[in-house]
Amino acid sequence: MLKRFENGKWVECSSLLEALGLIKITTRMSKKDSAEADRNSCVVSIVGAGGKTTCLRRLQLECKKLGISAAAGTTTHIQYERNESFLDRPDMDAAREILKKTGTLWMGEPVSDWKCKALPDLFYRELLVDGIWLLLEADGAREKPVKAPREGEPVLLPETGLVLCVYGLDAVGQPIKEVCCRVEQVCAILEKQETARLTAADLAKLAISLQGGRKGVRPGMRYVVLFNKADTPEREAAAWEAARQIRTLEKKLINAKHFKETFKRNPMGEVEKSLAKKQFSDREMREKSGSAEWGESVIFTASHLMPPWNPQITGEAK
Repeated sequence: MLKRFENGKWVECSSLLEALGLIKITTRMSKKDSAEADRNSCVVSIVGAGGKTTCLRRLQLECKKLGISAAAGTTTHIQYERNESFLDRPDMDAAREILKKTGTLWMGEPVSDWKCKALPDLFYRELLVDGIWLLLEADGAREKPVKAPREGEPVLLPETGLVLCVYGLDAVGQPIKEVCCRVEQVCAILEKQETARLTAADLAKLAISLQGGRKGVRPGMRYVVLFNKADTPEREAAAWEAARQIRTLEKKLINAKHFKETFKRNPMGEVEKSLAKKQFSDREMREKSGSAEWGESVIFTASHLMPPWNPQITGEAK
């Protein structure tokens, strides 16, 4: 199940690629989709927590079904399995051969039996020149459902066309210290104690924060928020509330360059005012006015994005 937040309600989507605007469905014949790919967004960087690898695998699966050459990997570290679709070195000939044979590619330099690290950026750019999409995990979360990045995170390839920020709805109602990665950073953004319970409004604040979900997002990069694990009515309600809060906050912070004028015209509550002042101080406005684009985030909620791993689909080892 995948739904997009539009005009205050959820609208069901047929595929993640189409929902993200990465493809445009042009015809439908014999239950097969003919898709026109958006080559301006052929680097997708996934950040956040609570389902990054699941989103990566879903995108990889959809690309394979549509015949789009795509390589899944990381700019940091990621789990992997050795199988016929795995590439463990920066070798273009080997990459082409794997894609030809399996229709997909999972890549990284092994650092243990289950984890690999990023291949060189130069190799990623060679893949792009070859017309191969890059689907990259750009953040780590230690298997927690929510996080805020520390210094040096996330690691976004400059060629990134779309940043997909994921949050796990199973964190709502739980103590921050138990469900968040980088607890100190999360508490600083939310101005809460680590024992406080995380709310849907907190997810919204993390998502729009320049020190949270939007950290490192540059002009020209589209920004998408996905609230994952909406497996119950309560979690879907939390996703709706978080989405509504994002829209409310973004309307007040839509343009960093004109924040002072916006603030004077539209006084905010104390919590929002504190958040806004923290993000858009005079110094930060000068530094970020040329690098931060403030448009409305695209917001989704999802559950059951991927079935159990299937060797016939994604090339996992049997």
